[in-house]
Amino acid sequence: MIHRSLKAKLIASYLVVALLSVVVIAGFMRLTSNQSLLNLVMEQQATRLNEEAAFYYEQTASWAGFLEYYQTQLVRDPAFLEQIPTPSDKNPPGDYKDHEYPREIRGRNGLVGADLVTIIPFPGYDVGDSVPQSEIDGSTAVTVNGNIVAWVIPDRGFEFKLSPEEQLFLDRTNRAIFIAAAAGILGAVLMGFLLAGILLKPIRSLMEASKKLSKGELEQSVPVTSQDELGQLTQTFNQMSADLARADQQRRQMTADITHDLSTPLQVIAGYIEMLEDDDIHLTNRQVQIIMTEIEHLRRLVDDLNMLSKTDARDLNMEIHSCIPGDIAQQAYDGFEAICLRQNVALTLDIQPDLPNILVDEGRVMQVLRNLLDNALRHTPAGGFIRIGVDLWEGQVRIQVQDSGSGIHAEDLPYVFDRFYRADKARSGNAGKMGLGLAISKALVLAQGGTIYAESQGLGQGACMVILFPPEKKPSFTHLISLF
Repeated sequence: MIHRSLKAKLIASYLVVALLSVVVIAGFMRLTSNQSLLNLVMEQQATRLNEEAAFYYEQTASWAGFLEYYQTQLVRDPAFLEQIPTPSDKNPPGDYKDHEYPREIRGRNGLVGADLVTIIPFPGYDVGDSVPQSEIDGSTAVTVNGNIVAWVIPDRGFEFKLSPEEQLFLDRTNRAIFIAAAAGILGAVLMGFLLAGILLKPIRSLMEASKKLSKGELEQSVPVTSQDELGQLTQTFNQMSADLARADQQRRQMTADITHDLSTPLQVIAGYIEMLEDDDIHLTNRQVQIIMTEIEHLRRLVDDLNMLSKTDARDLNMEIHSCIPGDIAQQAYDGFEAICLRQNVALTLDIQPDLPNILVDEGRVMQVLRNLLDNALRHTPAGGFIRIGVDLWEGQVRIQVQDSGSGIHAEDLPYVFDRFYRADKARSGNAGKMGLGLAISKALVLAQGGTIYAESQGLGQGACMVILFPPEKKPSFTHLISLF
């Protein structure tokens, strides 16, 4: 019902726009076509008067008798003839009987000589009246041999009836306007149906995918058919669907991991407790140590989950102060040197001199480095190497933990810091590990205003975990002066 309602609204909007356009255009043409035709007739009559006046003056070199000639030979409008007495002389002077004159002259166009004396009367002026120069403005000059001999003054206010031929032309024009308007409206409705169907097709696809998504079918992908707002919406939906599917997969994996990591130590502990139920059996020191190890594993798991929940709630205590990045890296190196030596892994430390300090919680940064070094050590075989590097890179203090281990597949790089993310070809965990170490490291770095990401050339090519912290800003000389 939603998409049908939207389709109806789109069609209605097209129809309203088309109606308004057609009504405005048709109304304008209807109102102006009649007056335009009348003006055309008047202009034709004025042009004819101009031509006849020029012809008469060229033949006679005088305006004498032109009024009588105009009345008897050119004017056929009875309403106009009633206003001017009919002269007795029917024939104009000069030899121009073979000249073809119009059958009908309509309108009261005036004629004024070059001396601004009225030759043919027009509203407000009789024959012989002097005409002011202002009346000549906008009139048409009558020229003979390049000289102005008179002025034709059109009468725009005269009303007359159109001839049957002209009225038929006007009626046909109005009929054509009506047909065009009806065709425009019909075309708008058809285009409305067509365009609404095209525009709503991706919306229907999104609606169907959304319904499936609401039923738990998270893997939904809608084809992107354009690059406009609908295309961007479709891309966003596809990304959301993919993220939901991945989050659901991580949730399932998390449940399985937690179940496994909780059940294994609990089964071990439960087994030894069952042994204690038999009074004849006593636990040895080694068995007690095994129980303590499993309890420690459970404690670490609970601590990790608790830390992640605190970082999510922004409730993690931080003791931020100015720290020397090289000293932090040195402490991490000292803590893992013996372990790496025991596993035949070369551990090196490179610190760029004169590095600026960073504002961090030193203990939390040490925790991050321990997690990264522990992760690198678990994935680096004997004979490999691990390098800790600290330098200044693009204005940021960079701490690197690089190894020659198993590497990370390109498709896993964006997810290695996600919680509980595991893949056989990724570096997120080993047996007995929950895959929380890198997630905790990312949360701690972000909480201190830093950035962390992973780099790898692929499987078997090793990996490099990179941490970036902005350097501590030193107070300016002006600020130091203000303190005093």
